[in-house]
Amino acid sequence: MDDSLIECVPNFSEGKDMAVIDAISEAIRNTPGCSLLDVDPGASTNRTVFTFVGNKTTVVEGAFNAAKAAKGLIDMSKHTGAHPRFGAMDVCPFIPVRNATMDDCVACSKVLGERMGAELGLPVFLYENSSDRDYRKKLPQIRQEGMGGE
Repeated sequence: MDDSLIECVPNFSEGKDMAVIDAISEAIRNTPGCSLLDVDPGASTNRTVFTFVGNKTTVVEGAFNAAKAAKGLIDMSKHTGAHPRFGAMDVCPFIPVRNATMDDCVACSKVLGERMGAELGLPVFLYENSSDRDYRKKLPQIRQEGMGGE
C-alpha cells in the first residue's frame, strides 16, 4: 500500500465563473484517493488555486481529471486577468508531505505532463526541478519566451 502523501496546488485560469470552478472541484473530489482541501478563487487575477492531497498515483489522477474538466470549460482566447498565464491549467506544483520526496513529485509532474499531452492533446511546459533544460528552470523565463519558444 502506498502511504505517501503529496499535495497538489494547480492554478486554473478562471476565477469568476463558479460553475467552472465547481466542475473542476468536483473532478478532484470524485477522484478516489484525493481529498480537496481548499478552493481559492480570485476575481481580479481571474484564476483559482485548488489544493488537494493524495498518494503518488491518486494525486496525478486528480490533477489529470481537473485538467480534463478545465479543457472543455475554459476558453483562453477570451481570458483576461491581472496574472500572467499559459493555459487553462496554468501551473500544477506537486509538494511532498509524507513518505514522499521531491524526486517523487518530479515523477508525478512528468507522468501528468505525458498524459495531458497524449490523452488531452495539450502542450505542457515542465519547469523548476521537473525541467531538464537549464533555461527552463524558472517560470518567468518560460513566460518570457511564450508558448512558441523551444
